[in-house]
Amino acid sequence: MKLNIKSAAKPMAAGLAAMMVLTACSGGNNGNNGGNGAATSQPSKPAAEETAKPTEKPADPVTIEFWHAFGEGEEKVLLDEVMPKFNEKFPHITVKSTRMPTENLDQQVITAAAGGAVPDVMRMDNTWIPRMAKEGVLQKVDGFPGFDQVVADSFKGPMSTNYYDGSYYGVPLDTNTKIAIYNKELLAEAGASAPPATIDELVELARNLKAKGKFGITIGGPDAWNMPPWFWSLGGRITDDNYTTATGHLNSDASVKALETIIGWNDEGLLAPPILGGQPGTWEGLRGEEGKPASYMMINEGPWFFSILGDAVKDNMIPAKMPNGPDGASHSVIGGQNMVIFEGAKQPDAAWTFTQFMLTEEIQTLMAVKTGAIPTNVAAANAEELKNVYYLGAYVAEMDTALARTPSANWNQISDVFGKAFETALRKESSAKDALDKAAAEIDALLKK
Repeated sequence: MKLNIKSAAKPMAAGLAAMMVLTACSGGNNGNNGGNGAATSQPSKPAAEETAKPTEKPADPVTIEFWHAFGEGEEKVLLDEVMPKFNEKFPHITVKSTRMPTENLDQQVITAAAGGAVPDVMRMDNTWIPRMAKEGVLQKVDGFPGFDQVVADSFKGPMSTNYYDGSYYGVPLDTNTKIAIYNKELLAEAGASAPPATIDELVELARNLKAKGKFGITIGGPDAWNMPPWFWSLGGRITDDNYTTATGHLNSDASVKALETIIGWNDEGLLAPPILGGQPGTWEGLRGEEGKPASYMMINEGPWFFSILGDAVKDNMIPAKMPNGPDGASHSVIGGQNMVIFEGAKQPDAAWTFTQFMLTEEIQTLMAVKTGAIPTNVAAANAEELKNVYYLGAYVAEMDTALARTPSANWNQISDVFGKAFETALRKESSAKDALDKAAAEIDALLKK
């Protein structure tokens, strides 16, 4: 049932590493269309950077409430460095910032909306956007002034996670994707001096390592976060381009072949144990643990790997783009958080001003340098300051062809169906074709709800 937010009452008024991992599994379309790439024209100055002229009448003071689930370190940067800059530019807007607990936060939002106790603006997991939009919790933002400039300044993949049923219900604040991370010593042991450019080259290196009792390819699991970078890069897809049907796409010849290829790697002993929950885990196998040497040549992981482990891995781990598949590109998965304005916001215009400010090149660059977050602003992602963060370049490069997931209010259920199908096929409880046929039919039904 759609919530009645417009009659809402007054709005109501939990480090870094933990929150980055929690925000990983986010996204909004299924990766049928290509990623995005940088804007080609010089961006104009965002509206949020313009200050009032001396002759203008001072704006009336307003207070907005901002909910977020930043980690402790991220929140410190927000409060100590970002907010003073905002207050200097917009002294009439007071931002009441509330750090929310992450457990069951989506349900907390629904409950607050039902009770008329929503904030004005929130940093929200991007997989939640379609469901919240369907429930009537969020405002459309494509009508706000300067929205087109935000689109022009942003990576297309993260921006697409805000699209639902013909409108945009948010804008991308921070993003992430997964790249290939190689153990330099095992890469050399496999016979390479640099990361492989193609999946075929990776498979050959994995075969070299198999003879030594080690693994060349690590996929964290059969789920809809770990599997898509491989499935998509091998030519698989989930739905049609309009996200209306999975039949004929998830179970197409290309998709079946992609899954059969992954199953073949596992049967051949090229995939590390985590694909079906085995040990050691991905990080432990890549680095070695408890006196045991490393046994995984590569894993597919997000930027939190480097931000958490820091200098301890700088000299022996190589960040690189995913190897290219049959179409000459890799297609990793998009995660991240978006800024949304609630239907019951008391100060939507001020909330939009704050949102625009958070998306400016200056603030996006600052947050990236200080927290390791990947900017959604293209200019910030390519800023000189970020070139000193040695691992970010590979993530930014991957964003050009990275893909988000299906924009459906039923994404959680779709994700469950996807993961079950892949696990069933990998465990030989079903053929790849039968598993994908069944999953496609189930996802069709979910897309229609």
